[in-house]
Amino acid sequence: MNQNIIACEKKVDIETRVVLWNEKGGFACPNRRGRETLSQHASVLNDAPTQKSSDYRIKNIQTAYRELIKNVHQFVLHYDVCYTSSHCHELMLASPFKGSHFYLDLDGTLYQTCDLYWKTNTAPADDKKGNERAVHVEIANLSWEALAKQAEYFPSKKNKYRKTENGWKLNLPDEYKTMNNSFNAMPSRAYGERGYFSKKINGKIVRMWDFTEEQYKTLIKLSFGLNQLLPEIQLKVPLDKKTGRHPLGRLKNFSRFAGVLGHCHVQNGSTGLECKYDPGSAFNWARLHKAFKKRKP
Repeated sequence: MNQNIIACEKKVDIETRVVLWNEKGGFACPNRRGRETLSQHASVLNDAPTQKSSDYRIKNIQTAYRELIKNVHQFVLHYDVCYTSSHCHELMLASPFKGSHFYLDLDGTLYQTCDLYWKTNTAPADDKKGNERAVHVEIANLSWEALAKQAEYFPSKKNKYRKTENGWKLNLPDEYKTMNNSFNAMPSRAYGERGYFSKKINGKIVRMWDFTEEQYKTLIKLSFGLNQLLPEIQLKVPLDKKTGRHPLGRLKNFSRFAGVLGHCHVQNGSTGLECKYDPGSAFNWARLHKAFKKRKP
């Protein structure tokens, strides 16, 4: 069972299941690109349209890895607004340009879709250079689509989470399965009687249930692994040192931040791009901050 993440054929064991793009049951990124800041590929791969798979060759793997380490310093977190990672991949396949390096499913299963040398078009950021400097993960979570009153893409008469004796549970349609078919998707935390969290992010109130406990555990392990593989991705998250709080809006120095951050931290739409809110109001930034501080020597 593979537990390695891969960049330029370098491997790091993150001590949890990683399904690679070339494995049975894996997902291959349908729209990878070449990073403009790297030189070990044909420059035609830097822009759309997507080329045939055999064209994605890395010339000198050692040089490529040195360049990648130097130029990538952000790990950007996203909610996928989908039921599961397989659902997310369906939507990626239907797009002529979208992709993500990783999918993180409800049960904590991690999928890597391509070598991290390649760029995926997930968060251009307000300077339109975000994908050049970043690695991305799409974390399975419906966000506000789980609320009946706010659902646009997946309309329903009832909220998609229901309260049980053991806590809130996601009503998962039969057609969307996780790798563990018997898994019950339950948020790691709940907010009061209503269950979902509600906070303003980049000018919008975002309501959503939390990610699963299994997702947080895998995400922390993935962050450690990325820091080992690409050390410019530091083990830190956005933090206001004066207040001790984790900001949810776009950062003033978003392009220079080196570490783990959200799509909301790099893109508020001020330069004409779509405003972003992920990983959303429920995400437990304090948990990552605590885990990272504990890890550091």
